[in-house]
Amino acid sequence: MAKAKQPVSINDLEFDALISESKSYEATVPEYSVEEGFSVSDAIILSPEKLEMVLFVTDTPVTWRQHAAQGRTERVCKQLEELYFKGEPVTVVTSDATYTMMAIESMTISKSLETGYSREIPINLKHIRTTTAKTTTIPASYGRSGATGASAGTASTSSASSGGSSSGSGSSGSGSSGNSNRKGSILYGAASSMGLL
Repeated sequence: MAKAKQPVSINDLEFDALISESKSYEATVPEYSVEEGFSVSDAIILSPEKLEMVLFVTDTPVTWRQHAAQGRTERVCKQLEELYFKGEPVTVVTSDATYTMMAIESMTISKSLETGYSREIPINLKHIRTTTAKTTTIPASYGRSGATGASAGTASTSSASSGGSSSGSGSSGSGSSGNSNRKGSILYGAASSMGLL
C-alpha cells in the first residue's frame, strides 16, 4: 500500500488517519421486461454516490506529527459537529481522490478505553446532484396564428354590461342593445381583430 501524501480532510479539517474507506454505487433497475431496441440506459436510474469512511484523530499523531497539540481531538470533533449542523455541502479530500458537493449523512463520535483521548469516527457522506436551469427565447412565429402568420390580436379587458333583455325580440331597441353587449365582450373583440366578423 502506497504511503499517503496528505491527510484526509473534510472542508480543510484534517484527520490523522483513514482507517477504512468504501464507495457505494446503487441503481434502480426496471423490474419488467424491456422492449428490444429500447435504450436501457433511459430506464436505469442511478442513485447518488455514497462514501463511507472511518477517520481517526488524536492529540499525539504518529503519521502527521505537526498536528500534535493538546486538546486538538476535542477541537476537531467540535468543528466536525458544526459542519454537520450547518447542513451545507462539503469537499472531501483523500490521498487518491477529491469529492465535491458531498453531504454528511451520518457520523458517530464516541469515547472508549481503547482509544483513550483519541477518537475513531465513522462517517457516511452522500453526493448531492445539481442541475442547471436554462432560459430560451420562443421564436416570433409561435406568437402568430393561421396559415398567414397574422397576429392573433389582443383580447379586451374592459368589463361589459350583462343587464340586457333576456328575450331576443320584444322592444324596438332590443336589437341595438344586443349588438352593443356583443361588441363589448372579450370574445367579440378577439374575433373581430382576427377578421372573423
